[in-house]
Amino acid sequence: MAESSPLLPVTLTCNTDLKFIDLIQVVGGELLKHMSFTQEDGERIWLAIQEGIANAMRHGNKLDASKTVSVSFIPSVEQIEIQIKDQGKGVDLDSIPNPNLPENLLKPNGRGVYFMKQVMDAVNLTVSESGSTLVLIKHRKGHKHAAK
Repeated sequence: MAESSPLLPVTLTCNTDLKFIDLIQVVGGELLKHMSFTQEDGERIWLAIQEGIANAMRHGNKLDASKTVSVSFIPSVEQIEIQIKDQGKGVDLDSIPNPNLPENLLKPNGRGVYFMKQVMDAVNLTVSESGSTLVLIKHRKGHKHAAK
């Protein structure tokens, strides 16, 4: 693919079923390759995306197969933005305890959000009448906005 050809946004919508994560990975993984992320960065980014999708299905939609999850990949010269939409009520990401603190080491929750925040340059959640949208942003290396 020529570098001058812009990559267009891609949105995949599926029913709430964890088996669809593998299908979404095929598209997301190829897109990250086309954006010239290294294999290591691509794998770390994908794990963060996978965690976001799994959280949307498990916690947002409560594994209700009649509800949908939508994943949008929005590439640009500077970054990749991933929007993961579910039909849940959302959560305050800042209220999730740091899993590395001694008092939280044995708690089963919070590791996925912590990991997303370590890998991505921005992690935000917005809530509306129709559900929640998790926005993950990763800047491409070599661009002035790159935080890492």
